[in-house]
Amino acid sequence: MRSAHRALACLACAVAVCPVARAAERKLSDVVCEEGGRLVVAPWPVDDALRNPWPRELEAEFAARADFILREQSRKPMGGANTYFENEKRGYGILMAQALGGLARTALPALQAEDAQAAEWHRETAGIDYYACFTLKHQMRKYFFFGDFLDRAYTRRMVEGAKRWTEKDPLRRPHYAYKGPGPGWGPDVKNSWVDVRATENLFLMRATSVYLMAEETGNEETRRRYRAMLLDYAKALHRVGLGEWDSENYHGHSMAPLLNLYDFAKDPAVKLAAKAALDFVMATGAVKYYRGGFNGPTKRDYNHVQPFGGSAASMLWVYFGDCPVLEHAFESDEVHILTSGYRPPLAVVHLARKNFERPVELLAAKAHYEASVANELDRGPRYLETQFFGRTYQFGSLVGGTSSGAGDVNGFKIMAYDSRRGVADIQCCPGPDPRYMGSPKYAKGKIAGENRVAQHGNIAVWLVAAGDAPWCWVMPKSVAVAAEGGVTFLACERTWIALRPLGITQPAGDAARDADFARGQGNEPGFPEHKVLSAKGLGGAYCGFAIEIGEEPEDGFDAFRRDVLAKSALDAERLDAGVAGYRGRDGRAVKLAFGTTPGETRIWRDGKEHDLAEHGKHLFANAAGGDGPVSCRWLGGALRVRAGGCVFEGSVDEKGRYTFTNE
Repeated sequence: MRSAHRALACLACAVAVCPVARAAERKLSDVVCEEGGRLVVAPWPVDDALRNPWPRELEAEFAARADFILREQSRKPMGGANTYFENEKRGYGILMAQALGGLARTALPALQAEDAQAAEWHRETAGIDYYACFTLKHQMRKYFFFGDFLDRAYTRRMVEGAKRWTEKDPLRRPHYAYKGPGPGWGPDVKNSWVDVRATENLFLMRATSVYLMAEETGNEETRRRYRAMLLDYAKALHRVGLGEWDSENYHGHSMAPLLNLYDFAKDPAVKLAAKAALDFVMATGAVKYYRGGFNGPTKRDYNHVQPFGGSAASMLWVYFGDCPVLEHAFESDEVHILTSGYRPPLAVVHLARKNFERPVELLAAKAHYEASVANELDRGPRYLETQFFGRTYQFGSLVGGTSSGAGDVNGFKIMAYDSRRGVADIQCCPGPDPRYMGSPKYAKGKIAGENRVAQHGNIAVWLVAAGDAPWCWVMPKSVAVAAEGGVTFLACERTWIALRPLGITQPAGDAARDADFARGQGNEPGFPEHKVLSAKGLGGAYCGFAIEIGEEPEDGFDAFRRDVLAKSALDAERLDAGVAGYRGRDGRAVKLAFGTTPGETRIWRDGKEHDLAEHGKHLFANAAGGDGPVSCRWLGGALRVRAGGCVFEGSVDEKGRYTFTNE
């Protein structure tokens, strides 16, 4: 069955945008009710032409997760929200969920409580906080979805404040509270009517909210400015991808503002742009999502070494499920998903659930940080990724490895099937601190130096330009560890891993370090279900390791261990020159020659040099050529997902117009 939806730009131009009277006032009982012992939410209505159709069984799974989330978040009234600066980013989301979960009597008044800085910062916007981006994303759903359940006087204040807020572009508009440059992000030091921060998730919170309120209040000049910005953003995504790509910490935070735009925008072209962005963000998230975990590589990882560790997996789980564990550490953005009419394309759901032929390897290129938000399409890719999907695991790496210095990129990660946890998450870094597995997170000294990875399917070589570097591995305690013949073997439930030292000591456990890791440190959480392996460089110019992964059903752990010991081989003769190779037990080979920059690094796969320039021509491509589960050319403008017997295609033209098909 094939359904096709086309954007009609001429209709968008003909729409006269002005303040629109609300429909007949809804009651809360019109939005949420209990059926068969389950809370059922009626989402914001969406035209069929903007829908990605789902079958009934998938909607039933979604409804079960929605009921669970609302009941969990409504176990007891939270009281009021801390409204200083952006602290509403958790409180407002939970209060909206509680309003649906049976606590409306306490939640709705709390949503309307006077802001802590109403007079200090928000005098010109009727005391309503339209400043902090994390607050804005919740203010939009509070006004548009929950507005009928609030006091009329309060919603009038929201409109009055929004009209004043968007009469001019609020970004960098001089603010009366400005006192001069200084630390912090408020208007008192940034001299703006809206948060100036430009990370991708914050940009989306700001741009979508300014657009929606300009449209709602009839401030046409501001609306047009932000309309163009949002159409450019959708165009950029389909050409260079996200600048804040695959962030385990922030990917989910980009979803909520896009859902606001999809639900509440009136201009058809803007609604389509919101859908274009959502479809792309969901597809890229689906590549890394695996059974409640989120695989690497990732930008802005923030060192979450467990399933549901960050917003990416937590939010995507609401749509994708496929995990034996129910999420409990909620982000508070879930209410946006539960009240939205958006659903990801069915092919994207199958991509997330890995319902495609495996094993398969993807090559991917990732943009520099400003590319999507600034619509900068001419700088080329900055990171080159390899992502391998086994039958029981995912393994991903970057040619440039994990950020050295004080960067924020995780360059190496493995997620293996685990029937109890969902996945066994296995991370590693050339550094001394197991709390910084994913990225340095702006802390110096956590990564020993520049490092490079050469991956070829299930095998890889990883070197760091610091021959005495410490190395750490973190994994669940359920992963069995054994050393034999100079090889450290890791046995997951259905996945087997062999670590071969290259100028380092053999990785070994440390009970004292495990105990310290379990306790946590300062504001950092502890990880009592994990353990740490450590190794140390022997003092040459470079050091690292080779890795090989096997799995069921091709063999069992004992057969894998025997084959690795008998058939695999290291090539370390030129290690001091930064050259090392590995041949796996099946004859597959990979070789790395360390380059000063990732682009100068050389990689050979089965004796043939890997073409890094060709690699960079694809946002996603099947490494073996031909059709893969997801494909998109760099600067191509078109995304294709093929999984579970379904095909989704979406493309954005040079004017930001979106067309898509679901088959």
